[in-house]
Amino acid sequence: MDRVDAYKKLTSVAGDQEAIFRELRKLPIDLVADVLNYIPPEYDAVRRALPAMAPEDVQVSWTGSAGHTLLMQSCAFVRALESGFNRFGGRSLDGTRILDYGCGWGRLIRLMYKFTEPKNLYGCDPWARSIELCDEAGLKANLSQSEYLPTALPFAGVNFDLIYAFSVFTHLSQRAASAALAACRKSIKPDGIMVITIRPVTYWDHHDEAQNKVDREKMKRDHASKGFAFTPHGRAPIDGDITYGDTSITLEYIRRQWTDWEIVGTDCFLQDPFQTLVFMKPK
Repeated sequence: MDRVDAYKKLTSVAGDQEAIFRELRKLPIDLVADVLNYIPPEYDAVRRALPAMAPEDVQVSWTGSAGHTLLMQSCAFVRALESGFNRFGGRSLDGTRILDYGCGWGRLIRLMYKFTEPKNLYGCDPWARSIELCDEAGLKANLSQSEYLPTALPFAGVNFDLIYAFSVFTHLSQRAASAALAACRKSIKPDGIMVITIRPVTYWDHHDEAQNKVDREKMKRDHASKGFAFTPHGRAPIDGDITYGDTSITLEYIRRQWTDWEIVGTDCFLQDPFQTLVFMKPK
């Protein structure tokens, strides 16, 4: 099946919300991404039933790329996510309850339509604009604004099979990172999997200083000696802590400091070499 075949099939069921998402789950992940990236005007019923893609300027300013380049990175991450969930969790992602922690404008949530119904998909982000963009796009998921220093997730009574945080812990302060993991620990199932991405120390040699100037050598020393290197961005503090900046973390730091979690595996993908996936289970 190619993109046109997919559009035709989706058009045939576009009046039935459950059916259109059921058909999406039958497609390969790359085709799901391609279909959702741009729906031609001639498939108006499909355009109205599925979420719109974020504007290109939003994609670039938030992630550094857009269009198919960004789609390929996103699909590579999702394939690694699915593979690790199966390998380390011993089961399929199909039909599971999934949380995107730090969902941004929803670029990854929409790819989760491959695995489960929208009612099983959740997304949160502390920046109100993120949730606004998801709503403006018509993203089908349970969305809520979270706290920068959370004590709990904004979904009372909901427990997740999978929580993932892509390029979130690569930006958090120590306090914010610890708070986020503690909040997620309260809302993950006993056999659930938490996946975060972290940066290796080599990231600092490639850091784009047009965005945020850092002392590269100090960051590499902190990474080696403390296991956690962080340079804050020029933002207002939250409860005395600037929670957002640029961060690298070692696996040893995770094992030593975040003792409610057990690292069960790691992965990486060449499309984004400075995002190392860390798979964790709750202890």
